Formats: sequence, structure tokens, C-alpha cells
Amino acid sequence: MKNNQDISLLIIDYLTGEISREDADILVEWAASSEENAQQFVRMKEAWMGSSIIEKAYDGEAAFLRFKRHILNRSIVSSNSWLQRHQSTVRNAMLWAAAILFPILLTCTTIMYYNISSLTDGEMVASTVAGETSTLQLPDGTQVLLKENSQISYSSSDFVRGRRNVKFQGSAYFCVTSDASHPFLISTEKEQVRVLGTEFFLVSEKGSQKDLLSLDKGIVEFTDNKTGNVVEMKAGDELVYNTVTGNTYCRARTEAEVKLAQETNMKNPGYTSVYAELEKMVSDREGNHTIQLNVSKGLKAGLYQVEVNRNNDLACFTPTQDVSKFSGGDGSKENPYLICNTRQMCNMKSALTPYKMTYFTLINDIDLQGIDWTPLNDRADEYALWVTLNGDRHVIRNLTTSRTCYYGSFFGVLCGECRNVGFENVNIFCTGYGAGAVAGYLGHAAFPNTSIIDNCYATGRVSSQGYAGGLVGNIGSKSILSNCYSSVDVNSISSYAGGLVGKVCAPFTMDGCYSSGNVSGQFAGGLVAGGQLKSTPHSRFHNVMAINPSVYGSRQSFAVMPVVDGDTLSRVSHSSNLYLNGKRLDNGLTDREIKERLNEMQDIWYASKVSCTAE
Repeated sequence: MKNNQDISLLIIDYLTGEISREDADILVEWAASSEENAQQFVRMKEAWMGSSIIEKAYDGEAAFLRFKRHILNRSIVSSNSWLQRHQSTVRNAMLWAAAILFPILLTCTTIMYYNISSLTDGEMVASTVAGETSTLQLPDGTQVLLKENSQISYSSSDFVRGRRNVKFQGSAYFCVTSDASHPFLISTEKEQVRVLGTEFFLVSEKGSQKDLLSLDKGIVEFTDNKTGNVVEMKAGDELVYNTVTGNTYCRARTEAEVKLAQETNMKNPGYTSVYAELEKMVSDREGNHTIQLNVSKGLKAGLYQVEVNRNNDLACFTPTQDVSKFSGGDGSKENPYLICNTRQMCNMKSALTPYKMTYFTLINDIDLQGIDWTPLNDRADEYALWVTLNGDRHVIRNLTTSRTCYYGSFFGVLCGECRNVGFENVNIFCTGYGAGAVAGYLGHAAFPNTSIIDNCYATGRVSSQGYAGGLVGNIGSKSILSNCYSSVDVNSISSYAGGLVGKVCAPFTMDGCYSSGNVSGQFAGGLVAGGQLKSTPHSRFHNVMAINPSVYGSRQSFAVMPVVDGDTLSRVSHSSNLYLNGKRLDNGLTDREIKERLNEMQDIWYASKVSCTAE
């Protein structure tokens, strides 16, 4: 049997995962030799594991630390190194230090083990940065899927005493362990959530005007700190809290909505990140590599130079430039960037210059399946990035945005033009105002030109807190929609929902357009939900029709759209089977008339498409 000096080193090797099989057998034999040894070993292990409850997603900094550890601990030391020349002296010093510190460490562990109820601190903090997610198991067994840019903290002594209180900021999915005698309390700077045992998604970002709580299982009590009002929520409810006014809006989701939300949250529960994506791409390839990152969150999509060491640790990565990020072009009107595949579409934002129009043309259909798309002109850019896209009769499929994005759509704020492109099977959820397949906002007051969407269509689903439309969430400045249609189911939680356009804040022209999706919201319209004022310059609607299966507004519904003085309408119609607030409308178009009108309005989308050979 080894002496205490050797045993202390073996325990350290065991806890750090560096112990060999032979040394592990020796340690087991030592622990089994007496009850005292066994208890000391168990206490030591429990104390160590108590500080390791967070399983973080892979990140570059941690990888680089591991890379340095490999270099420091496993590299061959040259024959003339100081360490090798004094190896015996250093080892003896380490053994004496271990012999002195080991009893002290065991004593401290024992004291902590037997007197944990008297702890007054022990605060644990877990946080994530952009592009990073973490999984966390609290002392009571509660699971937390901590999303990026989030933080949670709690006192370990509170949990020992049965007080399950945590402080939170950001977004996370909670699976709370049931304990009727000890409620689970989440406190943010704006609200409190009290639960017993349940599953829910909570968004409470610092400085945000809207917080969100989606309850999948169980019952919770939501209390806002501004007014003290308490809302009791049951399974399936989704609550939006206006942190400025203190108002809350709670709605009951359908079973399909809850199932989809659970699948969305659990599909990528926090075990991956942009860094893990990088590592996966370069695994088993030592050296320097240039790779394409097809993710739009945390890091901008684009090309990165990655260095990988012989142990396959991701040491570092840096953005790089490469002329092959498009299939051709220079972004000018005469020579637009050519987009052939998903990788090149993810490069679009990196090619934009503020306050300068950049031109793109599709030369192939694009499938965005598996990509959490960040709008090109999102909240950080507002209206600064100007874009013109010519789809050349191609299709963008499976456009998906997450709940936490702003202006959920392909463009975000579209200051420019989008022509000749279809958006099929869009799946857009966003907590910010302004959502649509093409643009959350069309145009901006600071944009000097007219924004245009021409010869475009969309299918799928769009849901937002407000200003949701099949194509456009909000008209922000002088705009044109022509020869477009939407077969998108549109839902607005607390505001305007329109089959084509949610809210209107500026004059625009709609010509040759129709909508055929279900629409629901507080204010709902088959084509446009409303919002325009009498002071708003008039808009023009020609040759448009609403053939929605249903249009429902909890406060007000319009079969087609509301109008104000000065609006010009011609050849505006709806289907005869349209239901408004549960009542069938008469005097609409017959099925035959609808078919004839559609044949007139629809463009030929089956024309020959330009093939793509460049990859």
C-alpha cells in the first residue's frame, strides 16, 4: 500500500480524470481497507462533483485552454530544460506539499459535508455568451437549457434548506422537478414566476420591452414587478408582458402549437453551439483550414480560418475573406453577386455595406433546412443595409427564424427590392414586432427610395407578438407590392395580422395580389389588418382578393382590409366561402370566378430555370 503522499496524488489524478487503470486499482484498494478511508474518499468526491454541475456547450476559449493544457502537460521536454535537470527535487517538493495539504483538504471537506446547513454563501452562477448554450442541473434535479446571452444564479444553501429560488436573465427552457411543499421561484428584474413542477420557455432579456412565457406543462403564477398583478397560467398558455406599460396578454395555444414549440425547444436543447459546429467540421484534420460556417447566430455566417492541433482540439479561429464565397459578381447593379447554394446565401450579410445598395441574383433553388436564419437587416442594423435580390424565378425553401429574433423574416427591414422569388414552407416565430416571409418591415422613413416586392409568393406559417403578415409585417415607408400572393397561416399574439400585410404606417400600392391563408390576431384582415391613420397619405389597391378559409380578430376583423379616406380601391373582392368572426360572408366570388381570376393573376413559375454547376 502506498503512503499518504502517493494516495493524495492518486486522488487528485482521479478527480481530474488523469488516473491510470493500475493507479485506480490501488486507490480502490486503499478506500476499501477501512471505513474511515471509504468515507473520506466519498466526501472528497461529493465535494468535488458539487462544483461541477454545469455542462457547458463547446466554446473556443475552453478548447484553447485544453490545447494549452496538452502542450504544457504532454509535450516532450528538451534534455537541457530546468524542469528535467531538477526533476527529483521538484517531485520531492510536490510530495511534501501534498502530504501537508491532503489532511487539510480532507478536514475542510468533512466540515463542509457535516455542516452544509450552516452555509451562508455558496452562490452558483452560470452564464452563456453569443453562440453558446449550456445545460444545467440544479440541486433539486431541475433541468435548465440555458440559451445564448443568458445567466442564472442561485444559492446552494437555499436549496439545502428547501428554498428553490433562482435569479435569471435571458432565455431558457425550464423542466422543474415537482415538489408541492417547496415551490420553485424564478426572479428577474421585471417579474417573478412561481411553479411547482412544470415545463416552460421563458424570455426576459435585459432592456427588452416584451417578455415571454410559454407554458407547455403544469401550472405557474406570473407576477409582474411593475403593478404586482398575478396571472395564473395553465398548460398551453402563452403570456406576453409589456415591461413598459405593465400590461399582460395571455392566450391559450392549440395542441399543435404546443407540440411544435416543444419540438423547437428540444430539437437543439443546448448541447451544440457555433463552436461545436466548427469543431465538427475540422475533426481529424490537423493543421490550418478554411471552412464555411452555415450558422447565423453568435458568429456571422461566413468563412473562418481554423487551427487544429494534433489532439483535435479547436485552438482558435478567425474570420477570413475568400473570393469564392459567391459564384460570381461584385455586388453592383450591372454585375450582381451570384448565389448558387446555401453556403453562399449565408454569406450575403457579410457582403453588405451600410447605406450602399448591394445586388444579388439567385442561380439555383436554395434550401435553408437546419439553419436558424438571422434577418439581413436586423435590430442592430435597423435600415442601414440596402439590398436588391432577383430570384430569377427560383425558390428559397424552409426559411426558419427563432423566437428571439427581431423583424422575423428573410430581409428583416427591406430597404430595396425583392423580385421573382418564392418562399416555400416558411416557419417564422419571433418575439419582436414585425414578421413576414419576406420582410418584417418594408421600407423605412430614412430610406430615400421606394421599396418593392414584385412577382413573389410565400407558403408556410408566420407568428409574432404583433405586426404579422404573410409577406410583410409592417409597411414602413413608400412601397409597392405587385403580382404577389401568400398562402401563409398568420397569427399575431397582441396586435395586427394580415394575409399579406400586418400593419400600415405609410402609403403603398398593392396590385395583382391575393391571400389564401388563415389569419388570426387582435386585428385581422384577409389582405391587410390596418393601422393606417386618416393623416396617412392614401394607398392604392387594384385587382386584389382575399380567399382565406378564415379571418378572425379578437377585437376587429376585416374580410379584406380596412380603408381610410383617400384610399383608392378597384376590383377588390373576396371569396364566397370566407368566414368573418365565425359568420359566412355572402356576395363573394364563386369558385369558378376565383379560378378564372387566379389564372389571370398568377405568374408562370414553371418556366425554365437557370441551372447551377458551381459549388
